[in-house]
Amino acid sequence: MKPILFGLSIITIFLFSSCTSSLSEKLQVENEQFSKTFFFSNTSADKIEVQYFSKSNSEILNDTKSIPFFEFVINNTLVSSNEKLWVFQSHSTREMDNNGTEHSLIFEGVKGQVKGLQVVVCQQIFSNSTLVREKLELKSKGESYNLNKLDGKLHFRFPSYSIQNKTKSSVESTEIRIASWEKKPIAFGDKRKGNHMYYPDVIHSTVSDELQTVKGPLSIVSNSEISWFTAYEHASQDDLSGMFDKQKLGSGNLINDAMQGTKGVFNFPIVEDDFKFIGISSQSSTENINISVDVLRGAYLEGEIIDVEHPYSTVWSATGFYEGNNLEDGKEMIRNYLMNEICEKPASRVPEFYYNTWGMQRQDKRKPLRDILTYERIFEEIEYAAELGVDIFVLDDGWENTQGEWFPNSERFTDGLEPIKKRLDKYGLKMGLWYSPMGIDSTTQSYKKHQNWVIKDSEENPIMAQWNHPAFDFVSGFFDVFVGDCKKMIDEGCRFMKWDAINTFYSCLPNLEHGSEKYSEEEIRARYEYLLPIYVVRAMEKLTDYESELIIEIDLTEARRVMVGLAPLSQGKMFWMNNGASWYNDYSTHRTKSMRTIANEFAGIIPLELFTYANYPHNENGAMKYNINNSLLAGHGFWGNLKLMNKEEREWIGKQVKLSKKVLPFLVDVNPNVIGEVGDSPEIYSVVNENEAAGQIVLFSEDSFEMDYATKINSEKVLGVLNHTYAIQNNQLTIPFKFEKKESSVAVFIIPNENSGISIVSSSSELTDVEIFDNKLQYWGASKGKQTIYWDKKNGTPNVENGVGIDFDIVEKDKIFQIIVTCTKGNTKVIVSKS
Repeated sequence: MKPILFGLSIITIFLFSSCTSSLSEKLQVENEQFSKTFFFSNTSADKIEVQYFSKSNSEILNDTKSIPFFEFVINNTLVSSNEKLWVFQSHSTREMDNNGTEHSLIFEGVKGQVKGLQVVVCQQIFSNSTLVREKLELKSKGESYNLNKLDGKLHFRFPSYSIQNKTKSSVESTEIRIASWEKKPIAFGDKRKGNHMYYPDVIHSTVSDELQTVKGPLSIVSNSEISWFTAYEHASQDDLSGMFDKQKLGSGNLINDAMQGTKGVFNFPIVEDDFKFIGISSQSSTENINISVDVLRGAYLEGEIIDVEHPYSTVWSATGFYEGNNLEDGKEMIRNYLMNEICEKPASRVPEFYYNTWGMQRQDKRKPLRDILTYERIFEEIEYAAELGVDIFVLDDGWENTQGEWFPNSERFTDGLEPIKKRLDKYGLKMGLWYSPMGIDSTTQSYKKHQNWVIKDSEENPIMAQWNHPAFDFVSGFFDVFVGDCKKMIDEGCRFMKWDAINTFYSCLPNLEHGSEKYSEEEIRARYEYLLPIYVVRAMEKLTDYESELIIEIDLTEARRVMVGLAPLSQGKMFWMNNGASWYNDYSTHRTKSMRTIANEFAGIIPLELFTYANYPHNENGAMKYNINNSLLAGHGFWGNLKLMNKEEREWIGKQVKLSKKVLPFLVDVNPNVIGEVGDSPEIYSVVNENEAAGQIVLFSEDSFEMDYATKINSEKVLGVLNHTYAIQNNQLTIPFKFEKKESSVAVFIIPNENSGISIVSSSSELTDVEIFDNKLQYWGASKGKQTIYWDKKNGTPNVENGVGIDFDIVEKDKIFQIIVTCTKGNTKVIVSKS
């Protein structure tokens, strides 16, 4: 079965007497596919019930009375939506920037321990989706309340649904994790080695009458009739893998990579459950399937105060459903959620290419990493990067004065970044900057002034974080300082930020924003670790609200990075890998295969446009084409010393990037069809928008091979297919791949005709570009060959302009002219115009 999708969203609100519940009023939020109804009273204390209704089969999906929609402990009393405590107060809406609608429903407690406590239920609903993104907030109008544990454990459950299982079918659970460090060895080369990355992990189990809680953050629970999707937006790695690995030392500046983690003396145990802050629980009863999102660790402190100045909020979660139990339909819902619904900032969803200076800075280990960044050298690299066709130029570590002083280095950039910004503007490039948000140089005035922010180890010594610098506690007043520093650079023209080294720093500093000195170090540390991803995302949100064109990528290239999860995707992207199973200055295909493992593993789960990583575009080992095709596929990044390339090489890459940019806007919502693992022959990534006739098919092969590859396509909308011979017939594109060399690659681009009625339906030779310009068809052939063109009669009678080495024949048919062009020499430009 396909996911439940629909056209225009119809959002309607009703407030009137209910005939399906004992409660007196209801408020209904609906679109063409489903309705979600809140039952309540707006005059006297009563319950709050929530009902899902599927319009496709006219069926109520859940039991509204078996389990409460929310449940928590306040003032040492367990309270829930199922108790007669609540009165409806108000409802408001906000139209979202991603075409969703946010509804805020406010209920107020009117008796007992919750008298005066406001419960704000936020619901975000979208067209073309049954998914609802939701959050619950507790607010006070004046009274003070305390959150408490239940039987010694945290207890806050929201949202909860009891899905009807009328057929009493067996219930299966699919948990999808995305943060399993070194889950498996590499699929190429020495298969005993790891790839130095986080992997997805799909875990299947059976739901029974015993409550089971999975980490997620993605879960699909299914019987034979319906599948229920749940997700939560937080972040943590899945287990202890990589936490205690010894760092490798090297020569020259390579030794600095021993300083990417957290160094210090920690005399407390670190266990796998430390990463389980939130879980998704499920339980199967006789006729229902109970599903909820539960807090597990650090979500609040025993006795944590809720008052006017201290509201409490859950993280965002998402729920949705689809008919049947096809996991692929569930994955489609996940991809749509992560690409289009979780984030309101469209800038981070636009396909763009970037260049980062870090690879260039690491090229010569005899030179200081940061002193390489001078006006003269940066100006050179900007010019070269522009030839590659990139959109963004990122200055990595070294532009700043020092860690914690996020302004241009006063010695090397005496005129600030303005000269660099002007040079970037000349080439139409955006300026990007690297940050280590929590790092603080111990020589700075800020470090000396704010010792209460300096994270300490168990012996009260400052921890050593990235590059052997101390780290500030981000869940403190430092948050506002850092956001303010970033805003200043946004004002200077920064439109892209890379946030690095947000690690597990184990802060147990008291009297900040994660616990006073009355709590134990363990409690303060747990609260800090829970809040850190929330504060980081909050900072991202403040900055992207300040500048809507700003893109923030979070570096997740090491174990111990706390932001690996869904939370950062609500505001930006994820930088997933530095070098993987390789190292800096590896221009071979080995490093490229390591990078491509990201696309191979995550395709079908997380949209590839949400990952960033950089490949070396160089031709040092004859692997230029192979390597740049990897950046065309995903990641879209380049780095390394571009002076090592010649102008012809850089401009050739620029042409390929330009072709990719022609089709990528059509592909952001298309799931790649992947054949093979990394290192297989063949290994194919086909990303084709069948209806719009746009796509790119990127093929890699370890050994020589030959095959005819076919994919469906709307033949009437194809303008041409580039970089390989092909034929289109009966809405099917066939490409006769034949690779004779080891470690070969090709990127084939399918260019749409934008309803022009002009299509090159076959070519026996490789075409290098095609366009419709000034009402003319223009294309370029790399070698001798024959092309068949269909020309709609609405465009008039075609005329092939005379040229050396061009023969043609025009045959009039019913609705089209068929043009056969024969090129008798290579590097030929063919122009067809209206006569």
